[in-house]
Amino acid sequence: MKRAILLQIEPTTRKEAILSDFNKSALSEFNLMLSERKGCKRIGDFHHKVCHPSKDRTGFNIQIVTSFIRDAWKKKGNEVRSLTTKFNVPRNCSTFSTKSLDFVELGIYPRNRVAAPIVKNRNWQRYTSLLAGGWICKTYGLTSNLQIVAYLSKDDAPIPQRKNVLGIDINAKHFAVSVVSPEGDVLYQTYFGRHIYARRKKVMERRAILQSFNAKDKLLRLRTRERDFVKTNLGQMVKEIMNLALRFDADIAIENLKRFKPKGRKYNKKVMNIPFFTFRQILTSRCFDNSVTLNIVDSWHTSKYCSHCGAVGEGHDSGNYALFRCKCGVVVNSDRNASKNIAIKSLLEREHSLNTNAQISNRQGLVNDLLLSYESGLSVAVQHSNHLDGKPTPFRGG
Repeated sequence: MKRAILLQIEPTTRKEAILSDFNKSALSEFNLMLSERKGCKRIGDFHHKVCHPSKDRTGFNIQIVTSFIRDAWKKKGNEVRSLTTKFNVPRNCSTFSTKSLDFVELGIYPRNRVAAPIVKNRNWQRYTSLLAGGWICKTYGLTSNLQIVAYLSKDDAPIPQRKNVLGIDINAKHFAVSVVSPEGDVLYQTYFGRHIYARRKKVMERRAILQSFNAKDKLLRLRTRERDFVKTNLGQMVKEIMNLALRFDADIAIENLKRFKPKGRKYNKKVMNIPFFTFRQILTSRCFDNSVTLNIVDSWHTSKYCSHCGAVGEGHDSGNYALFRCKCGVVVNSDRNASKNIAIKSLLEREHSLNTNAQISNRQGLVNDLLLSYESGLSVAVQHSNHLDGKPTPFRGG
C-alpha cells in the first residue's frame, strides 16, 4: 500500500532562494530531456544519451538526474509546467528533529544539502501518526511551490474475513449500498452522494454559460472548485460507508468498472462525470486503515439479475429507468437491486465457496452459471452448492 502526504515547510529567505533556483533549473532540464527522447528506442539508449551531459550542465546529484530520466521516458508530451523532484532516503535525503522542530534535508548538489523545517499542521500530525503506525517513507519530493511530498508505503498484511458484505453500486446520480448476510438477508440499504450530483449539475449549467462567453479564467476556477468539492464530499461519504461496514461487521464489494462504450454525447457526459476512480482510491486507502477487505467483483449483469428469483431480464424498466421490473412480479429500485447483486457476488466468491458449481460472477475459473430457482427445486434466488452437509446453502431473495 502506498500513500502520499503534502507537508508544508518554512525555509529561511536564503534557503527559499536556493530551492527556487533549483526548481527552475530542474524544470528546464526536465523539458530538455523530453525534447531529446526522439530517436531513442529503449530507456537504456535514452539514459546513455542524456545522463552525463545533464550532470555536467546542472551539477545535480546523480540520483536526481536518473530519476528525471525515468520520469521523462514515461511522460507523454514534450513539455511540463510543473515538476516534483524526488529525493531518496538515505542517500540523497534525510530527516532529523530538534527540541521544537522537525526538518527534512534535501541533497540538491553533491556535498550541499538544504534543511527546511516542517510546519506542524494537520498533515504533519497525520504523517507522524502513520510513521508511528508502521508506515515507512523512503522518498520525499520537492514541488514547484516549495512543499514537500512524503511518499509512504506499508506492506499489505492479511486481513481476516468479516461475516457480512456491503455492496456498492456506483452511478451518475448516487451510490446505492446494501449490506447482505451469508444467508442472503438484507440487513441495511441506503443511498449516498445525491448532493454531489445536484451540485455538479449546477456546475455543468454554469460551465455552459461561461463557455459561451469564452471566460477561460472563470472556467479554470470553476473546475478547481468542483474538483475540491467532489473530493471532499467523496471522502466524507467513504467515512460513512466505512462506519456502516464496521457497524455490520462487513467486507466491502464494488464493481470492476471498465471503459464504457460510446452511446451518445449526453450519455457519455453523464458517465464520464462519475468520480469512480477517485472514489475507489479513497475507499481503498480507508479499507486498508480499518482492516476491511475490499473485493472487486465482475460487473457482468449486476443490473440485470433479479435478486429475488435469479432470472436475467433487461434491467431497467422501459417506462421508469429507476425501477427494475422482473417477470416474477418483483418491482424494486434498480440501484438497490444492483448493489445487492454485487454483495451476493462477493459472498459467492469467498474462499469457502470456491468448490461450488454455480455463482454469478465469471471471476473464478471453476464456475459456469447462475442456478435459478426452477433448476434447483428451491424457492430461492441465488445459491451455491457446498456439499459439506449434503445440502446446498441458499441465498434467500429479498
